Amino acid sequence: MTIINGSDIKGWDPAVTNSTYPGGPMDVLDAIYGFIVYVDVNGQVQGGMAESLTSEDAVTWVLKLREGVTFTDGTPYDAEAVKMNWDRAGAEGSLASARDWVASWAAGMEVVDPLTLKITLPGPNAIFAQQVAELVPFIASPAMLEAAATPADLKPVGAGAFTLDSWDQGIGMTLVRNPDYWDAERPYLDTLNFKIIPETNSRISTVVQGGATMMAGYPYQFGNNAEAPGVTAKEIPIRGIYRGYFNFEHGIFQDPRAREALYAAINRDRLMQAYTQTAGYEAPGNYFGEGSSYYTADYAVPGYDPERAQELIDALAEDGKPFEVEIVTYPNSDMKRLAEYMQQVINAYDGASATITEVAMANLRDTCSNQMAYDFCVDGGALVSNGAEPNISKLLGTGGTLNWSHYSSEEMDALLEAATRTVDEDEIRESYVGVQKLFAEDLPFYLFGVDNRFLLMRDDTGGVVNSNGGILQKQYLFKCDGPCAE
Repeated sequence: MTIINGSDIKGWDPAVTNSTYPGGPMDVLDAIYGFIVYVDVNGQVQGGMAESLTSEDAVTWVLKLREGVTFTDGTPYDAEAVKMNWDRAGAEGSLASARDWVASWAAGMEVVDPLTLKITLPGPNAIFAQQVAELVPFIASPAMLEAAATPADLKPVGAGAFTLDSWDQGIGMTLVRNPDYWDAERPYLDTLNFKIIPETNSRISTVVQGGATMMAGYPYQFGNNAEAPGVTAKEIPIRGIYRGYFNFEHGIFQDPRAREALYAAINRDRLMQAYTQTAGYEAPGNYFGEGSSYYTADYAVPGYDPERAQELIDALAEDGKPFEVEIVTYPNSDMKRLAEYMQQVINAYDGASATITEVAMANLRDTCSNQMAYDFCVDGGALVSNGAEPNISKLLGTGGTLNWSHYSSEEMDALLEAATRTVDEDEIRESYVGVQKLFAEDLPFYLFGVDNRFLLMRDDTGGVVNSNGGILQKQYLFKCDGPCAE
């Protein structure tokens, strides 16, 4: 089986992780190391390489490992190995993506026995297991880690479903079945290839022509290709949100009236139609969707109201704040349609104007989040929101890694913290109702659409089991002799 990814991994360090979406670098690390625990499509934590990670009070957490699991070099996959990996991730000078977070609790680890690791946190954290699944899910052989003089010298040795056979950086890699994988009848595949193709249309044509098994994307990108002979599209049932960022540090959107004006000025359903070239989208009312247990219909962001938009634009102008918006995005055909539609609509209002600045996709975060060189910044792709955390705090918390707007509210921070410091579901829901109320008042970012990712794939592909942000559990994948039955 061959999976197409849009970009290659930069190295094999299990602590350097990011992007839990399908087609990202963690897809490959998972195949080698396996998630120690993972988040299912309903936002619930499940055992992976470990049996479980649980707590009764959100302070003391117990990791139970599976008996008899070994790394492919014969080293036991035990509590000492997990502790060594997490100590390394939290050490001073570590390159781990979550170094500071791990360092905050690493001293609280205690090996109880070979299959049990107890972690005592400095304070309650009800989402600790979800954070582990996203931030430090991969455990490598301690012998491998100790043998490498530098991170660049790391050669992947895990206990996951596959082992590395060859890697041509920037082109692709070949993995082969781990015969000693803990779940004995799996993986079903003998060989798993990853092919790197950055351009979307090239990825699509490769699948349609039979040069690869699958790619991740959206139906609006696939078009009629999803109906080609031997091809099908399968939904990844994980809700995602489309968002744009307001600059809270300088410019027009520091004024809450301007943020309300943008919501009122543009019909978000039509904006999504311009973006995706597909009709039928319905703009979300707030962060949580109707399928969430935290959803409330009591608080909603402003809807399309052009008269109200013009009133707000006029009021801003009277206060010496002309509604002039620099839209920053990257040069992609989808993003270009989105930005040009916004520009066209804004320019149609009296006293309002919009310009578009394009920067390289790799530079968008630096331009927007670090330099704050924008009024309105829009990133592509639907951000996973199949549960509250960990993304809601990243988006709305002061200093959150996804909070490109630099929105900061003590009240919002308190609500988000309260939701993670209890295991009482009623108390958690009460906090998130408060979050939705404040979201509708403050408008911390521009929520313009919701969507689910899909896989465009050959119809003889079976065993599609998604986790985290949509990453496949590759041990379940298999090939059928013909089209697979649902």
